[in-house]
Amino acid sequence: MKRREFLQDAGLAAGLLMLQNALQPLEALAGSKKGYCHILLLSDLHLPWRDKKFPTHDEQQRIWAAKKQMLAAINSWNDVDEAAVLGDLASRYGWEEEFAWADSYLEGLRMPWYAIAGNHDCAYANKENEPGKLKRGTCAEKQAKLLAFARRYHLPGAYYARSIGKYRLLYLAPDACSNWNVELSPKQLAWLEREISAHSQAPILFFCHAPLMGTLRSYRKTINTPDTTAQPADKLSAILAKCPKGSLWISGHTHTPASNDSFADDRVNRFNENLVNIHNPTIDSRHICTNSLYLYPDKIVVRTYDHAKGTWLDKLERVYRA
Repeated sequence: MKRREFLQDAGLAAGLLMLQNALQPLEALAGSKKGYCHILLLSDLHLPWRDKKFPTHDEQQRIWAAKKQMLAAINSWNDVDEAAVLGDLASRYGWEEEFAWADSYLEGLRMPWYAIAGNHDCAYANKENEPGKLKRGTCAEKQAKLLAFARRYHLPGAYYARSIGKYRLLYLAPDACSNWNVELSPKQLAWLEREISAHSQAPILFFCHAPLMGTLRSYRKTINTPDTTAQPADKLSAILAKCPKGSLWISGHTHTPASNDSFADDRVNRFNENLVNIHNPTIDSRHICTNSLYLYPDKIVVRTYDHAKGTWLDKLERVYRA
């Protein structure tokens, strides 16, 4: 099968080449025999693991075993069309040795996948200023890391767009020169506004590492802060007010577990009448859960799978009319 369309270049650098990769094409929804497109969501992989969170060898081995078990489980699902990898592939610093782990792990995925960068993939300097401390990199270092990320994973740029059936999928990037963890540049905001204007007839799926402000209950002091939400919040709010009904903002970053009472509660997840934030937990966890999107011609279904228990969490299933 040949690609139905190439990814649209969103412009990290004018000379960035469109690279071919192992991603396979999807049938348009209208032509899909099963009638839907299944997108698996993977967020905050932190490969191989977070040393600060799991400092002992035994803890690290348990986490690694859980990640491999999850990989085997999702590879056994025969209806997955593709995966979206929602950032923080690197464990902490975005160092080459961390991405080597990420490359090895992601090579095990038996489905096409599309990635976005998280703050741990691009925001920090190559050497910490103190042992165990993060040092924010310069603007030039960040742009270089974003360019390297796009090349490494055969993407057209730091941010980009594609379509599945009637749905527009926008993959966003923390590309601003900023002290916030996930801020979109003015150039990317202008592109986002154009995309929304040009695709107003069907829901848009926004893939961004960080959630929107106010879409979780403040269950700890770091939630709903500029560092844990997509920025600039005010400009994003104005732009997203124009998005089509039924659109979804799909994020990670906060590591909110599926057990949290605001993980899948539309009373708090709804950003405006046209947009709901879908939160995704980290897989760098003792108890791994993943979300899946099912795109039908007339609706989007969100389901959550508990990999520790080996079951779908039916109480968390949500349906959004398209």
